[in-house]
Amino acid sequence: MSTNILFLIILGAVFSSVFLLILTFGSPIVLKKVPKSRISQLNYYGLTTRDKAIIIPSLYERSIMPFLKRIGNIVRRISPKGIVDSNIQKLMLAGLHDVISPDIYLAIKFLFPIVFLLLFILLSILFITPAIVKIISIAFIPLSFYLPDVYLGRKISKRKREIVRALPNALDLLTISVEAGMGFDNAVAKVASSFKGALSEEFARMLHELQIGFSSSEALKNLRDRTDVLDLNAFIMAVIHANTFGISIAKVLRVQASEMRIRRRQRAEEAGIKAPVKLVFPLIFCLFPALITVILGPVVIRSLPILMEGLFGR
Repeated sequence: MSTNILFLIILGAVFSSVFLLILTFGSPIVLKKVPKSRISQLNYYGLTTRDKAIIIPSLYERSIMPFLKRIGNIVRRISPKGIVDSNIQKLMLAGLHDVISPDIYLAIKFLFPIVFLLLFILLSILFITPAIVKIISIAFIPLSFYLPDVYLGRKISKRKREIVRALPNALDLLTISVEAGMGFDNAVAKVASSFKGALSEEFARMLHELQIGFSSSEALKNLRDRTDVLDLNAFIMAVIHANTFGISIAKVLRVQASEMRIRRRQRAEEAGIKAPVKLVFPLIFCLFPALITVILGPVVIRSLPILMEGLFGR
């Protein structure tokens, strides 16, 4: 009887662990691949549509997503307001605010310690683990709550680097388009259609906001809030001031494009200066041991018999 109960406990722990792992790691991918309807796209701006097409929700939307949202609502209520706002800002900076809602993200963070706790119980039942491994595993369970934040931080850094790399070329095309006679909206649309990546997506979103009635200043400020990139913020402030004081937008874009190219060259020079310092540790730990072995190895092999003879005699 006890064997059957132990088997059921192990089977339940395995099922729960696998289910929560798939749910935790797979939900961002599934949400990103789900095509958004026109209703959900317009709801982002508070609009509605009269389209009466019936859309049958998937199993994920019917069962798993309400479960995650329910958990997220509970976590939101017990969490400080500053933490919730910080997570919303992080999702926006990572470009995932329209893919993962804050409630689902909070639910994922809450499920991580539960997943690792179930895995720890499962491993403790099935395998004999040393005490130090158990202590490390127990300490890692509460720390796993911050693993989604680590992933999100890396996602934000990668996205900002991508925007910084694409910004000079985008500003050059924007400047050429405006100087050729295009309006600012058409120039932004040209840039959004000519490039791929995070900057193109943000320009397309800004263009959408302009088309539905946002003012140029409001759309640019929303772009600044969604990206928080220093170079892009300088460009946005320059364009806002140009619109406010009636300065020619073509001249402002020309100056900003020139400054972006100078900053890109300065960053390349800075990276070149840092390269020798970064190569010190790989040289010390990888190249020098092999070099010393090749140089001193034959000397040690030849002198070893003489040393042995001097120490122990014939």
